[in-house]
Amino acid sequence: MKKNLWDKEWDDLIRKEEKYIYRHCVERVNILGKLQKIVPKGLQSKLDTAFIKAFQLIFDKGAVIIEKTYNKEKRQSEYKVREYAASIREDKQNVRAFRRKAGSYTRKNLLISSAEGIGLGLLGIGLPDIPLFVSVMLRNLYEISLSFGYDYDRLEERFFQLKIIETALYSGEEMQERDENMNTMCRSICGSKQREPEETARLTSSLDEQIRKTAKALSDDMLYAKFLQGSPVVGAIGGAMDVTVLKRISDYAMLKYRRRYLLDRRWNEEQSLKKQEQTNF
Repeated sequence: MKKNLWDKEWDDLIRKEEKYIYRHCVERVNILGKLQKIVPKGLQSKLDTAFIKAFQLIFDKGAVIIEKTYNKEKRQSEYKVREYAASIREDKQNVRAFRRKAGSYTRKNLLISSAEGIGLGLLGIGLPDIPLFVSVMLRNLYEISLSFGYDYDRLEERFFQLKIIETALYSGEEMQERDENMNTMCRSICGSKQREPEETARLTSSLDEQIRKTAKALSDDMLYAKFLQGSPVVGAIGGAMDVTVLKRISDYAMLKYRRRYLLDRRWNEEQSLKKQEQTNF
């Protein structure tokens, strides 16, 4: 049987996921790791704390500020237009429009991150750069989620995005295991589900713990770069690592949001068929 375009889109996703995992299946050798002996012992804990505070600040108050840098309602309207176009005419352009739009947002945010990281690195600004870096990173995840029709204000979405960031920063076998867990999560949250009050309380508690885990993954990955970024002029090298980390996270976020979107689309089609069968019966 000839596959339809959505099936082909799923096959393309699987190939890209396998390529991403293969690219990161080997344990990375940190080029900046030679700085280990001269990095202050207390820098790691300071970095952990800085990332935790940055996430907490943005989740509490910063989303409104980030939304001033783009039009959220316009992004949501654009998604609805793409969804309607795909339902009317399932051609390559309409089927691929979701990931292409998300990709265009990502490229723009990578340019912002590059300018911000290198610019502050030239000035020797390291730790104070973290809130800006986290803001750009979350803005990028917000725009990717909106491109596929998901509202990032929900607790589930914040938790999902934190897991994306954490998982993307691992490598080797641990990366493979965590990616499988992410795929399980994508399946478990597939379809529209009503959250019970006790589930809200559990998610709130889990979110705090996930913030700490994600902050630890970021500080482990960026420790030497942020140390180097604290030195004027040469800090531009460390600042350039911002865009490298952001791209790795962005690439992974694109894959997982595509997976969720395609799973939800399939789920909605199955539910529609069931209702139709029940009506006919």
